[in-house]
Amino acid sequence: MPALHRALARTVSNRIAVYLQRSALQAGLSSTLFTRHTGIAPDDLLDPNGRIDGERHRRMVQLAGKLALPPVILAESNTGLFTDFPALGNVCLNSRTLREALMAFNAFRPLIGEFDFLLCKISGQHVRFDYLAEFAPESGFQALANFQVLASLTRLYDQHQPTRFAVELMGHAPPAVLLRQINDFFGAAVRFGCAANRMSFTAPALDTVFSQHNAMLAPMLQQHAQQALVQVRQLHSFAGGVESLIREFINDPQTEIRGAALLQQLCDRLQTSRWSLHRQLQLEGTHFRELETKVKISESRRLLGNPHITLAQISEQLGFASQSAFTRFFRARHEMAPLAFRQHALLRAGKAA
Repeated sequence: MPALHRALARTVSNRIAVYLQRSALQAGLSSTLFTRHTGIAPDDLLDPNGRIDGERHRRMVQLAGKLALPPVILAESNTGLFTDFPALGNVCLNSRTLREALMAFNAFRPLIGEFDFLLCKISGQHVRFDYLAEFAPESGFQALANFQVLASLTRLYDQHQPTRFAVELMGHAPPAVLLRQINDFFGAAVRFGCAANRMSFTAPALDTVFSQHNAMLAPMLQQHAQQALVQVRQLHSFAGGVESLIREFINDPQTEIRGAALLQQLCDRLQTSRWSLHRQLQLEGTHFRELETKVKISESRRLLGNPHITLAQISEQLGFASQSAFTRFFRARHEMAPLAFRQHALLRAGKAA
């Protein structure tokens, strides 16, 4: 697959969206508003193995940064996201040494998400991680989440020699109560407003064999994690990138998407022919019209949740020739007219508030 196709196909686990939606709700943002801002609907969060495309992930991360959502502070013994990602957790928690555990986390981190960059440098017993965020890099909250998981993993292997972590984060410091919890977690004061997201520590037990390592089980766990990684990259490859691009074009008022224009825009962006695009999608068990319909259904629900956008505006944004054409499209898939769906959605949102 061409590199351009691969770059467009990156995804992130919907478990991240579950955590961020929960934080947004606690901050006073309704689920309806969360969907409106991110394009991530409640149905997208039901499948524990579901994935979110790059465009919606970007919008979600930027929303989290804008809202300055409070970070989740783990308990020292908590290994965080591993419960949601058993394939990743199994190989990280049953490595032969701490060095191998840290390398395994970096290698299989795409099971959580294929965005951002986690760079590791080891010199002697000194370990340093740098986290480069692709979206909302100035907030530092994504780096904080990853550093907590890495710190918890390190403490599991440190042979009862509590590790202290020197952490530098971009962005502003959280309120004093949260800041104390963060400092307590890492065992040292965390610096905010820094030029980079960085965590460093000394690990005397870096190459000491882990007392609970199961050598017989390790190869099977490694194989399971590798298979899970391959599955993520196969199932959410080209089709996921096309779906993300369709959503991007629909939400760009400067892009013409009526009739055959949307398909041509895709081919131009991907630098491919219509035949090649259709062939690649066919190999993945889908086709262009199916993806187009899926995105338009999702976006129509999101837009109908905003009472300030008229049905005519929604129809035009989604590329329908007329409002009546949009109404027929929507009714055929929801067994109710768009206006009735909007009324029900706003009523549910009002009750939830």
